[in-house]
Parts: sequence; structure tokens; C-alpha cells
Amino acid sequence: MNYISLSEMCEDPAEITDALEHAQGEQGHAVAFATEGRKIGVEITNNVEAKHWKRLRDAFLRCITERDFIGCLIVQEIMLESFAVASYSCVGKVGPGSLGGTFARIAAEEEAHVDHAIAILRAERARDAQRFDDKVYRLHLEVMTTLAQMLAKECKDGHCEVCHASCVKPSLFEVSLSAAELRGASLQQYLKTLDMLGIPGEVTLRWVTQLPV
Repeated sequence: MNYISLSEMCEDPAEITDALEHAQGEQGHAVAFATEGRKIGVEITNNVEAKHWKRLRDAFLRCITERDFIGCLIVQEIMLESFAVASYSCVGKVGPGSLGGTFARIAAEEEAHVDHAIAILRAERARDAQRFDDKVYRLHLEVMTTLAQMLAKECKDGHCEVCHASCVKPSLFEVSLSAAELRGASLQQYLKTLDMLGIPGEVTLRWVTQLPV
């Protein structure tokens, strides 16, 4: 959905094409996940109105409304993709058969998406590093706080509506995973990506330590 919205905002034909290609790829990933779910008797729901998903979507749409292309890239490629790459990679390592293979493949594809965005964002930061870093931090407080809440030890604000009837986090140990492991891997990936942008590590580490646990 985010890439479709981004394509509608872009004016440059190359950017429109790139966004639509990404959207098509994301749709393919959704189909692949749904297919793997059905193989193990799980029907995947796509509830974009779920509490946390809606907050993330609203943050992205505010960037769209402001016609802030750089903000869109930061939210999608730096923040959301960091969690996607890390969590999919973790599942890919423990998932049996085609399930693990699908998650590992999609994790690699998602990581490849980031490289193009990094080049654009580094060029933007070179123009005005302080202004760029301030924007990343503002979006960090909004987007990364929500993502951290999704992988916090407990859902302190009630059911997040991302899982089915009950929270899946207490059951992750059954597949040799834990919310702490997914959270740690995701934040490490996020810090690594911020390093690639050139933001000082002592700054980004301080940002991460402020996130809810």
C-alpha cells in the first residue's frame, strides 16, 4: 500500500516506475506469505486498521500529504524495512522447509531494496546533515516507538490487533524464537542502516535506548 501511495505522489517517471515495481514486489510477498500460511492451516489476515499498523500507515501518509519524498523513504526503507529484513531472516533460519525458504528469500529481496534508497538519502544528508538528522529523529519517535511496542515483552496497551485472537509472542519459544530476539535483531539492523546513512553511532544508539521495552 505504501508504494502505491508513493507512486501517486511522484512526478518523475523513473520514480513512479520504481515505486510501482516495489508495490508489485510487496504484493508478491504478501501472496507468498499467505500461501505458506495455508500450508500449515493458518489463514493470514490483512488488517490494515489494526492499532499498530494504522499508526504506521498514518505516519507514512502524513509524509505523502506533505509531499515529503525523503520522509517517505525514511519511514519505508529505513525503519519498516529494518524490522522486515531482521524478523524475516530470523524466521527463515528456524522455519521448516518451504516456510523458512520463503522468509529467507523475501528477507534478501527486502534488503536489496534498501541499497537504492540509501544512495538517495545519503545525497540528501550531504546537503544539510543537521536538518536531515532532525527529520530522521522526528520520524524515529513516531514510527520506531510503534514498532518497538509491537515487539515489546508485553502488550501494555491491550491487544495490538496484529495477531489473531491472542498474542503470539508467548508462543514464539515453540519455534525457537522470542520477542526479545526479534526485537534485538530488528534494532541491530536499524542501527546498521542508520550507520550507512552517516548518522553518528553515539547519536543513534541514544535514540534506540529511548524506545519502549
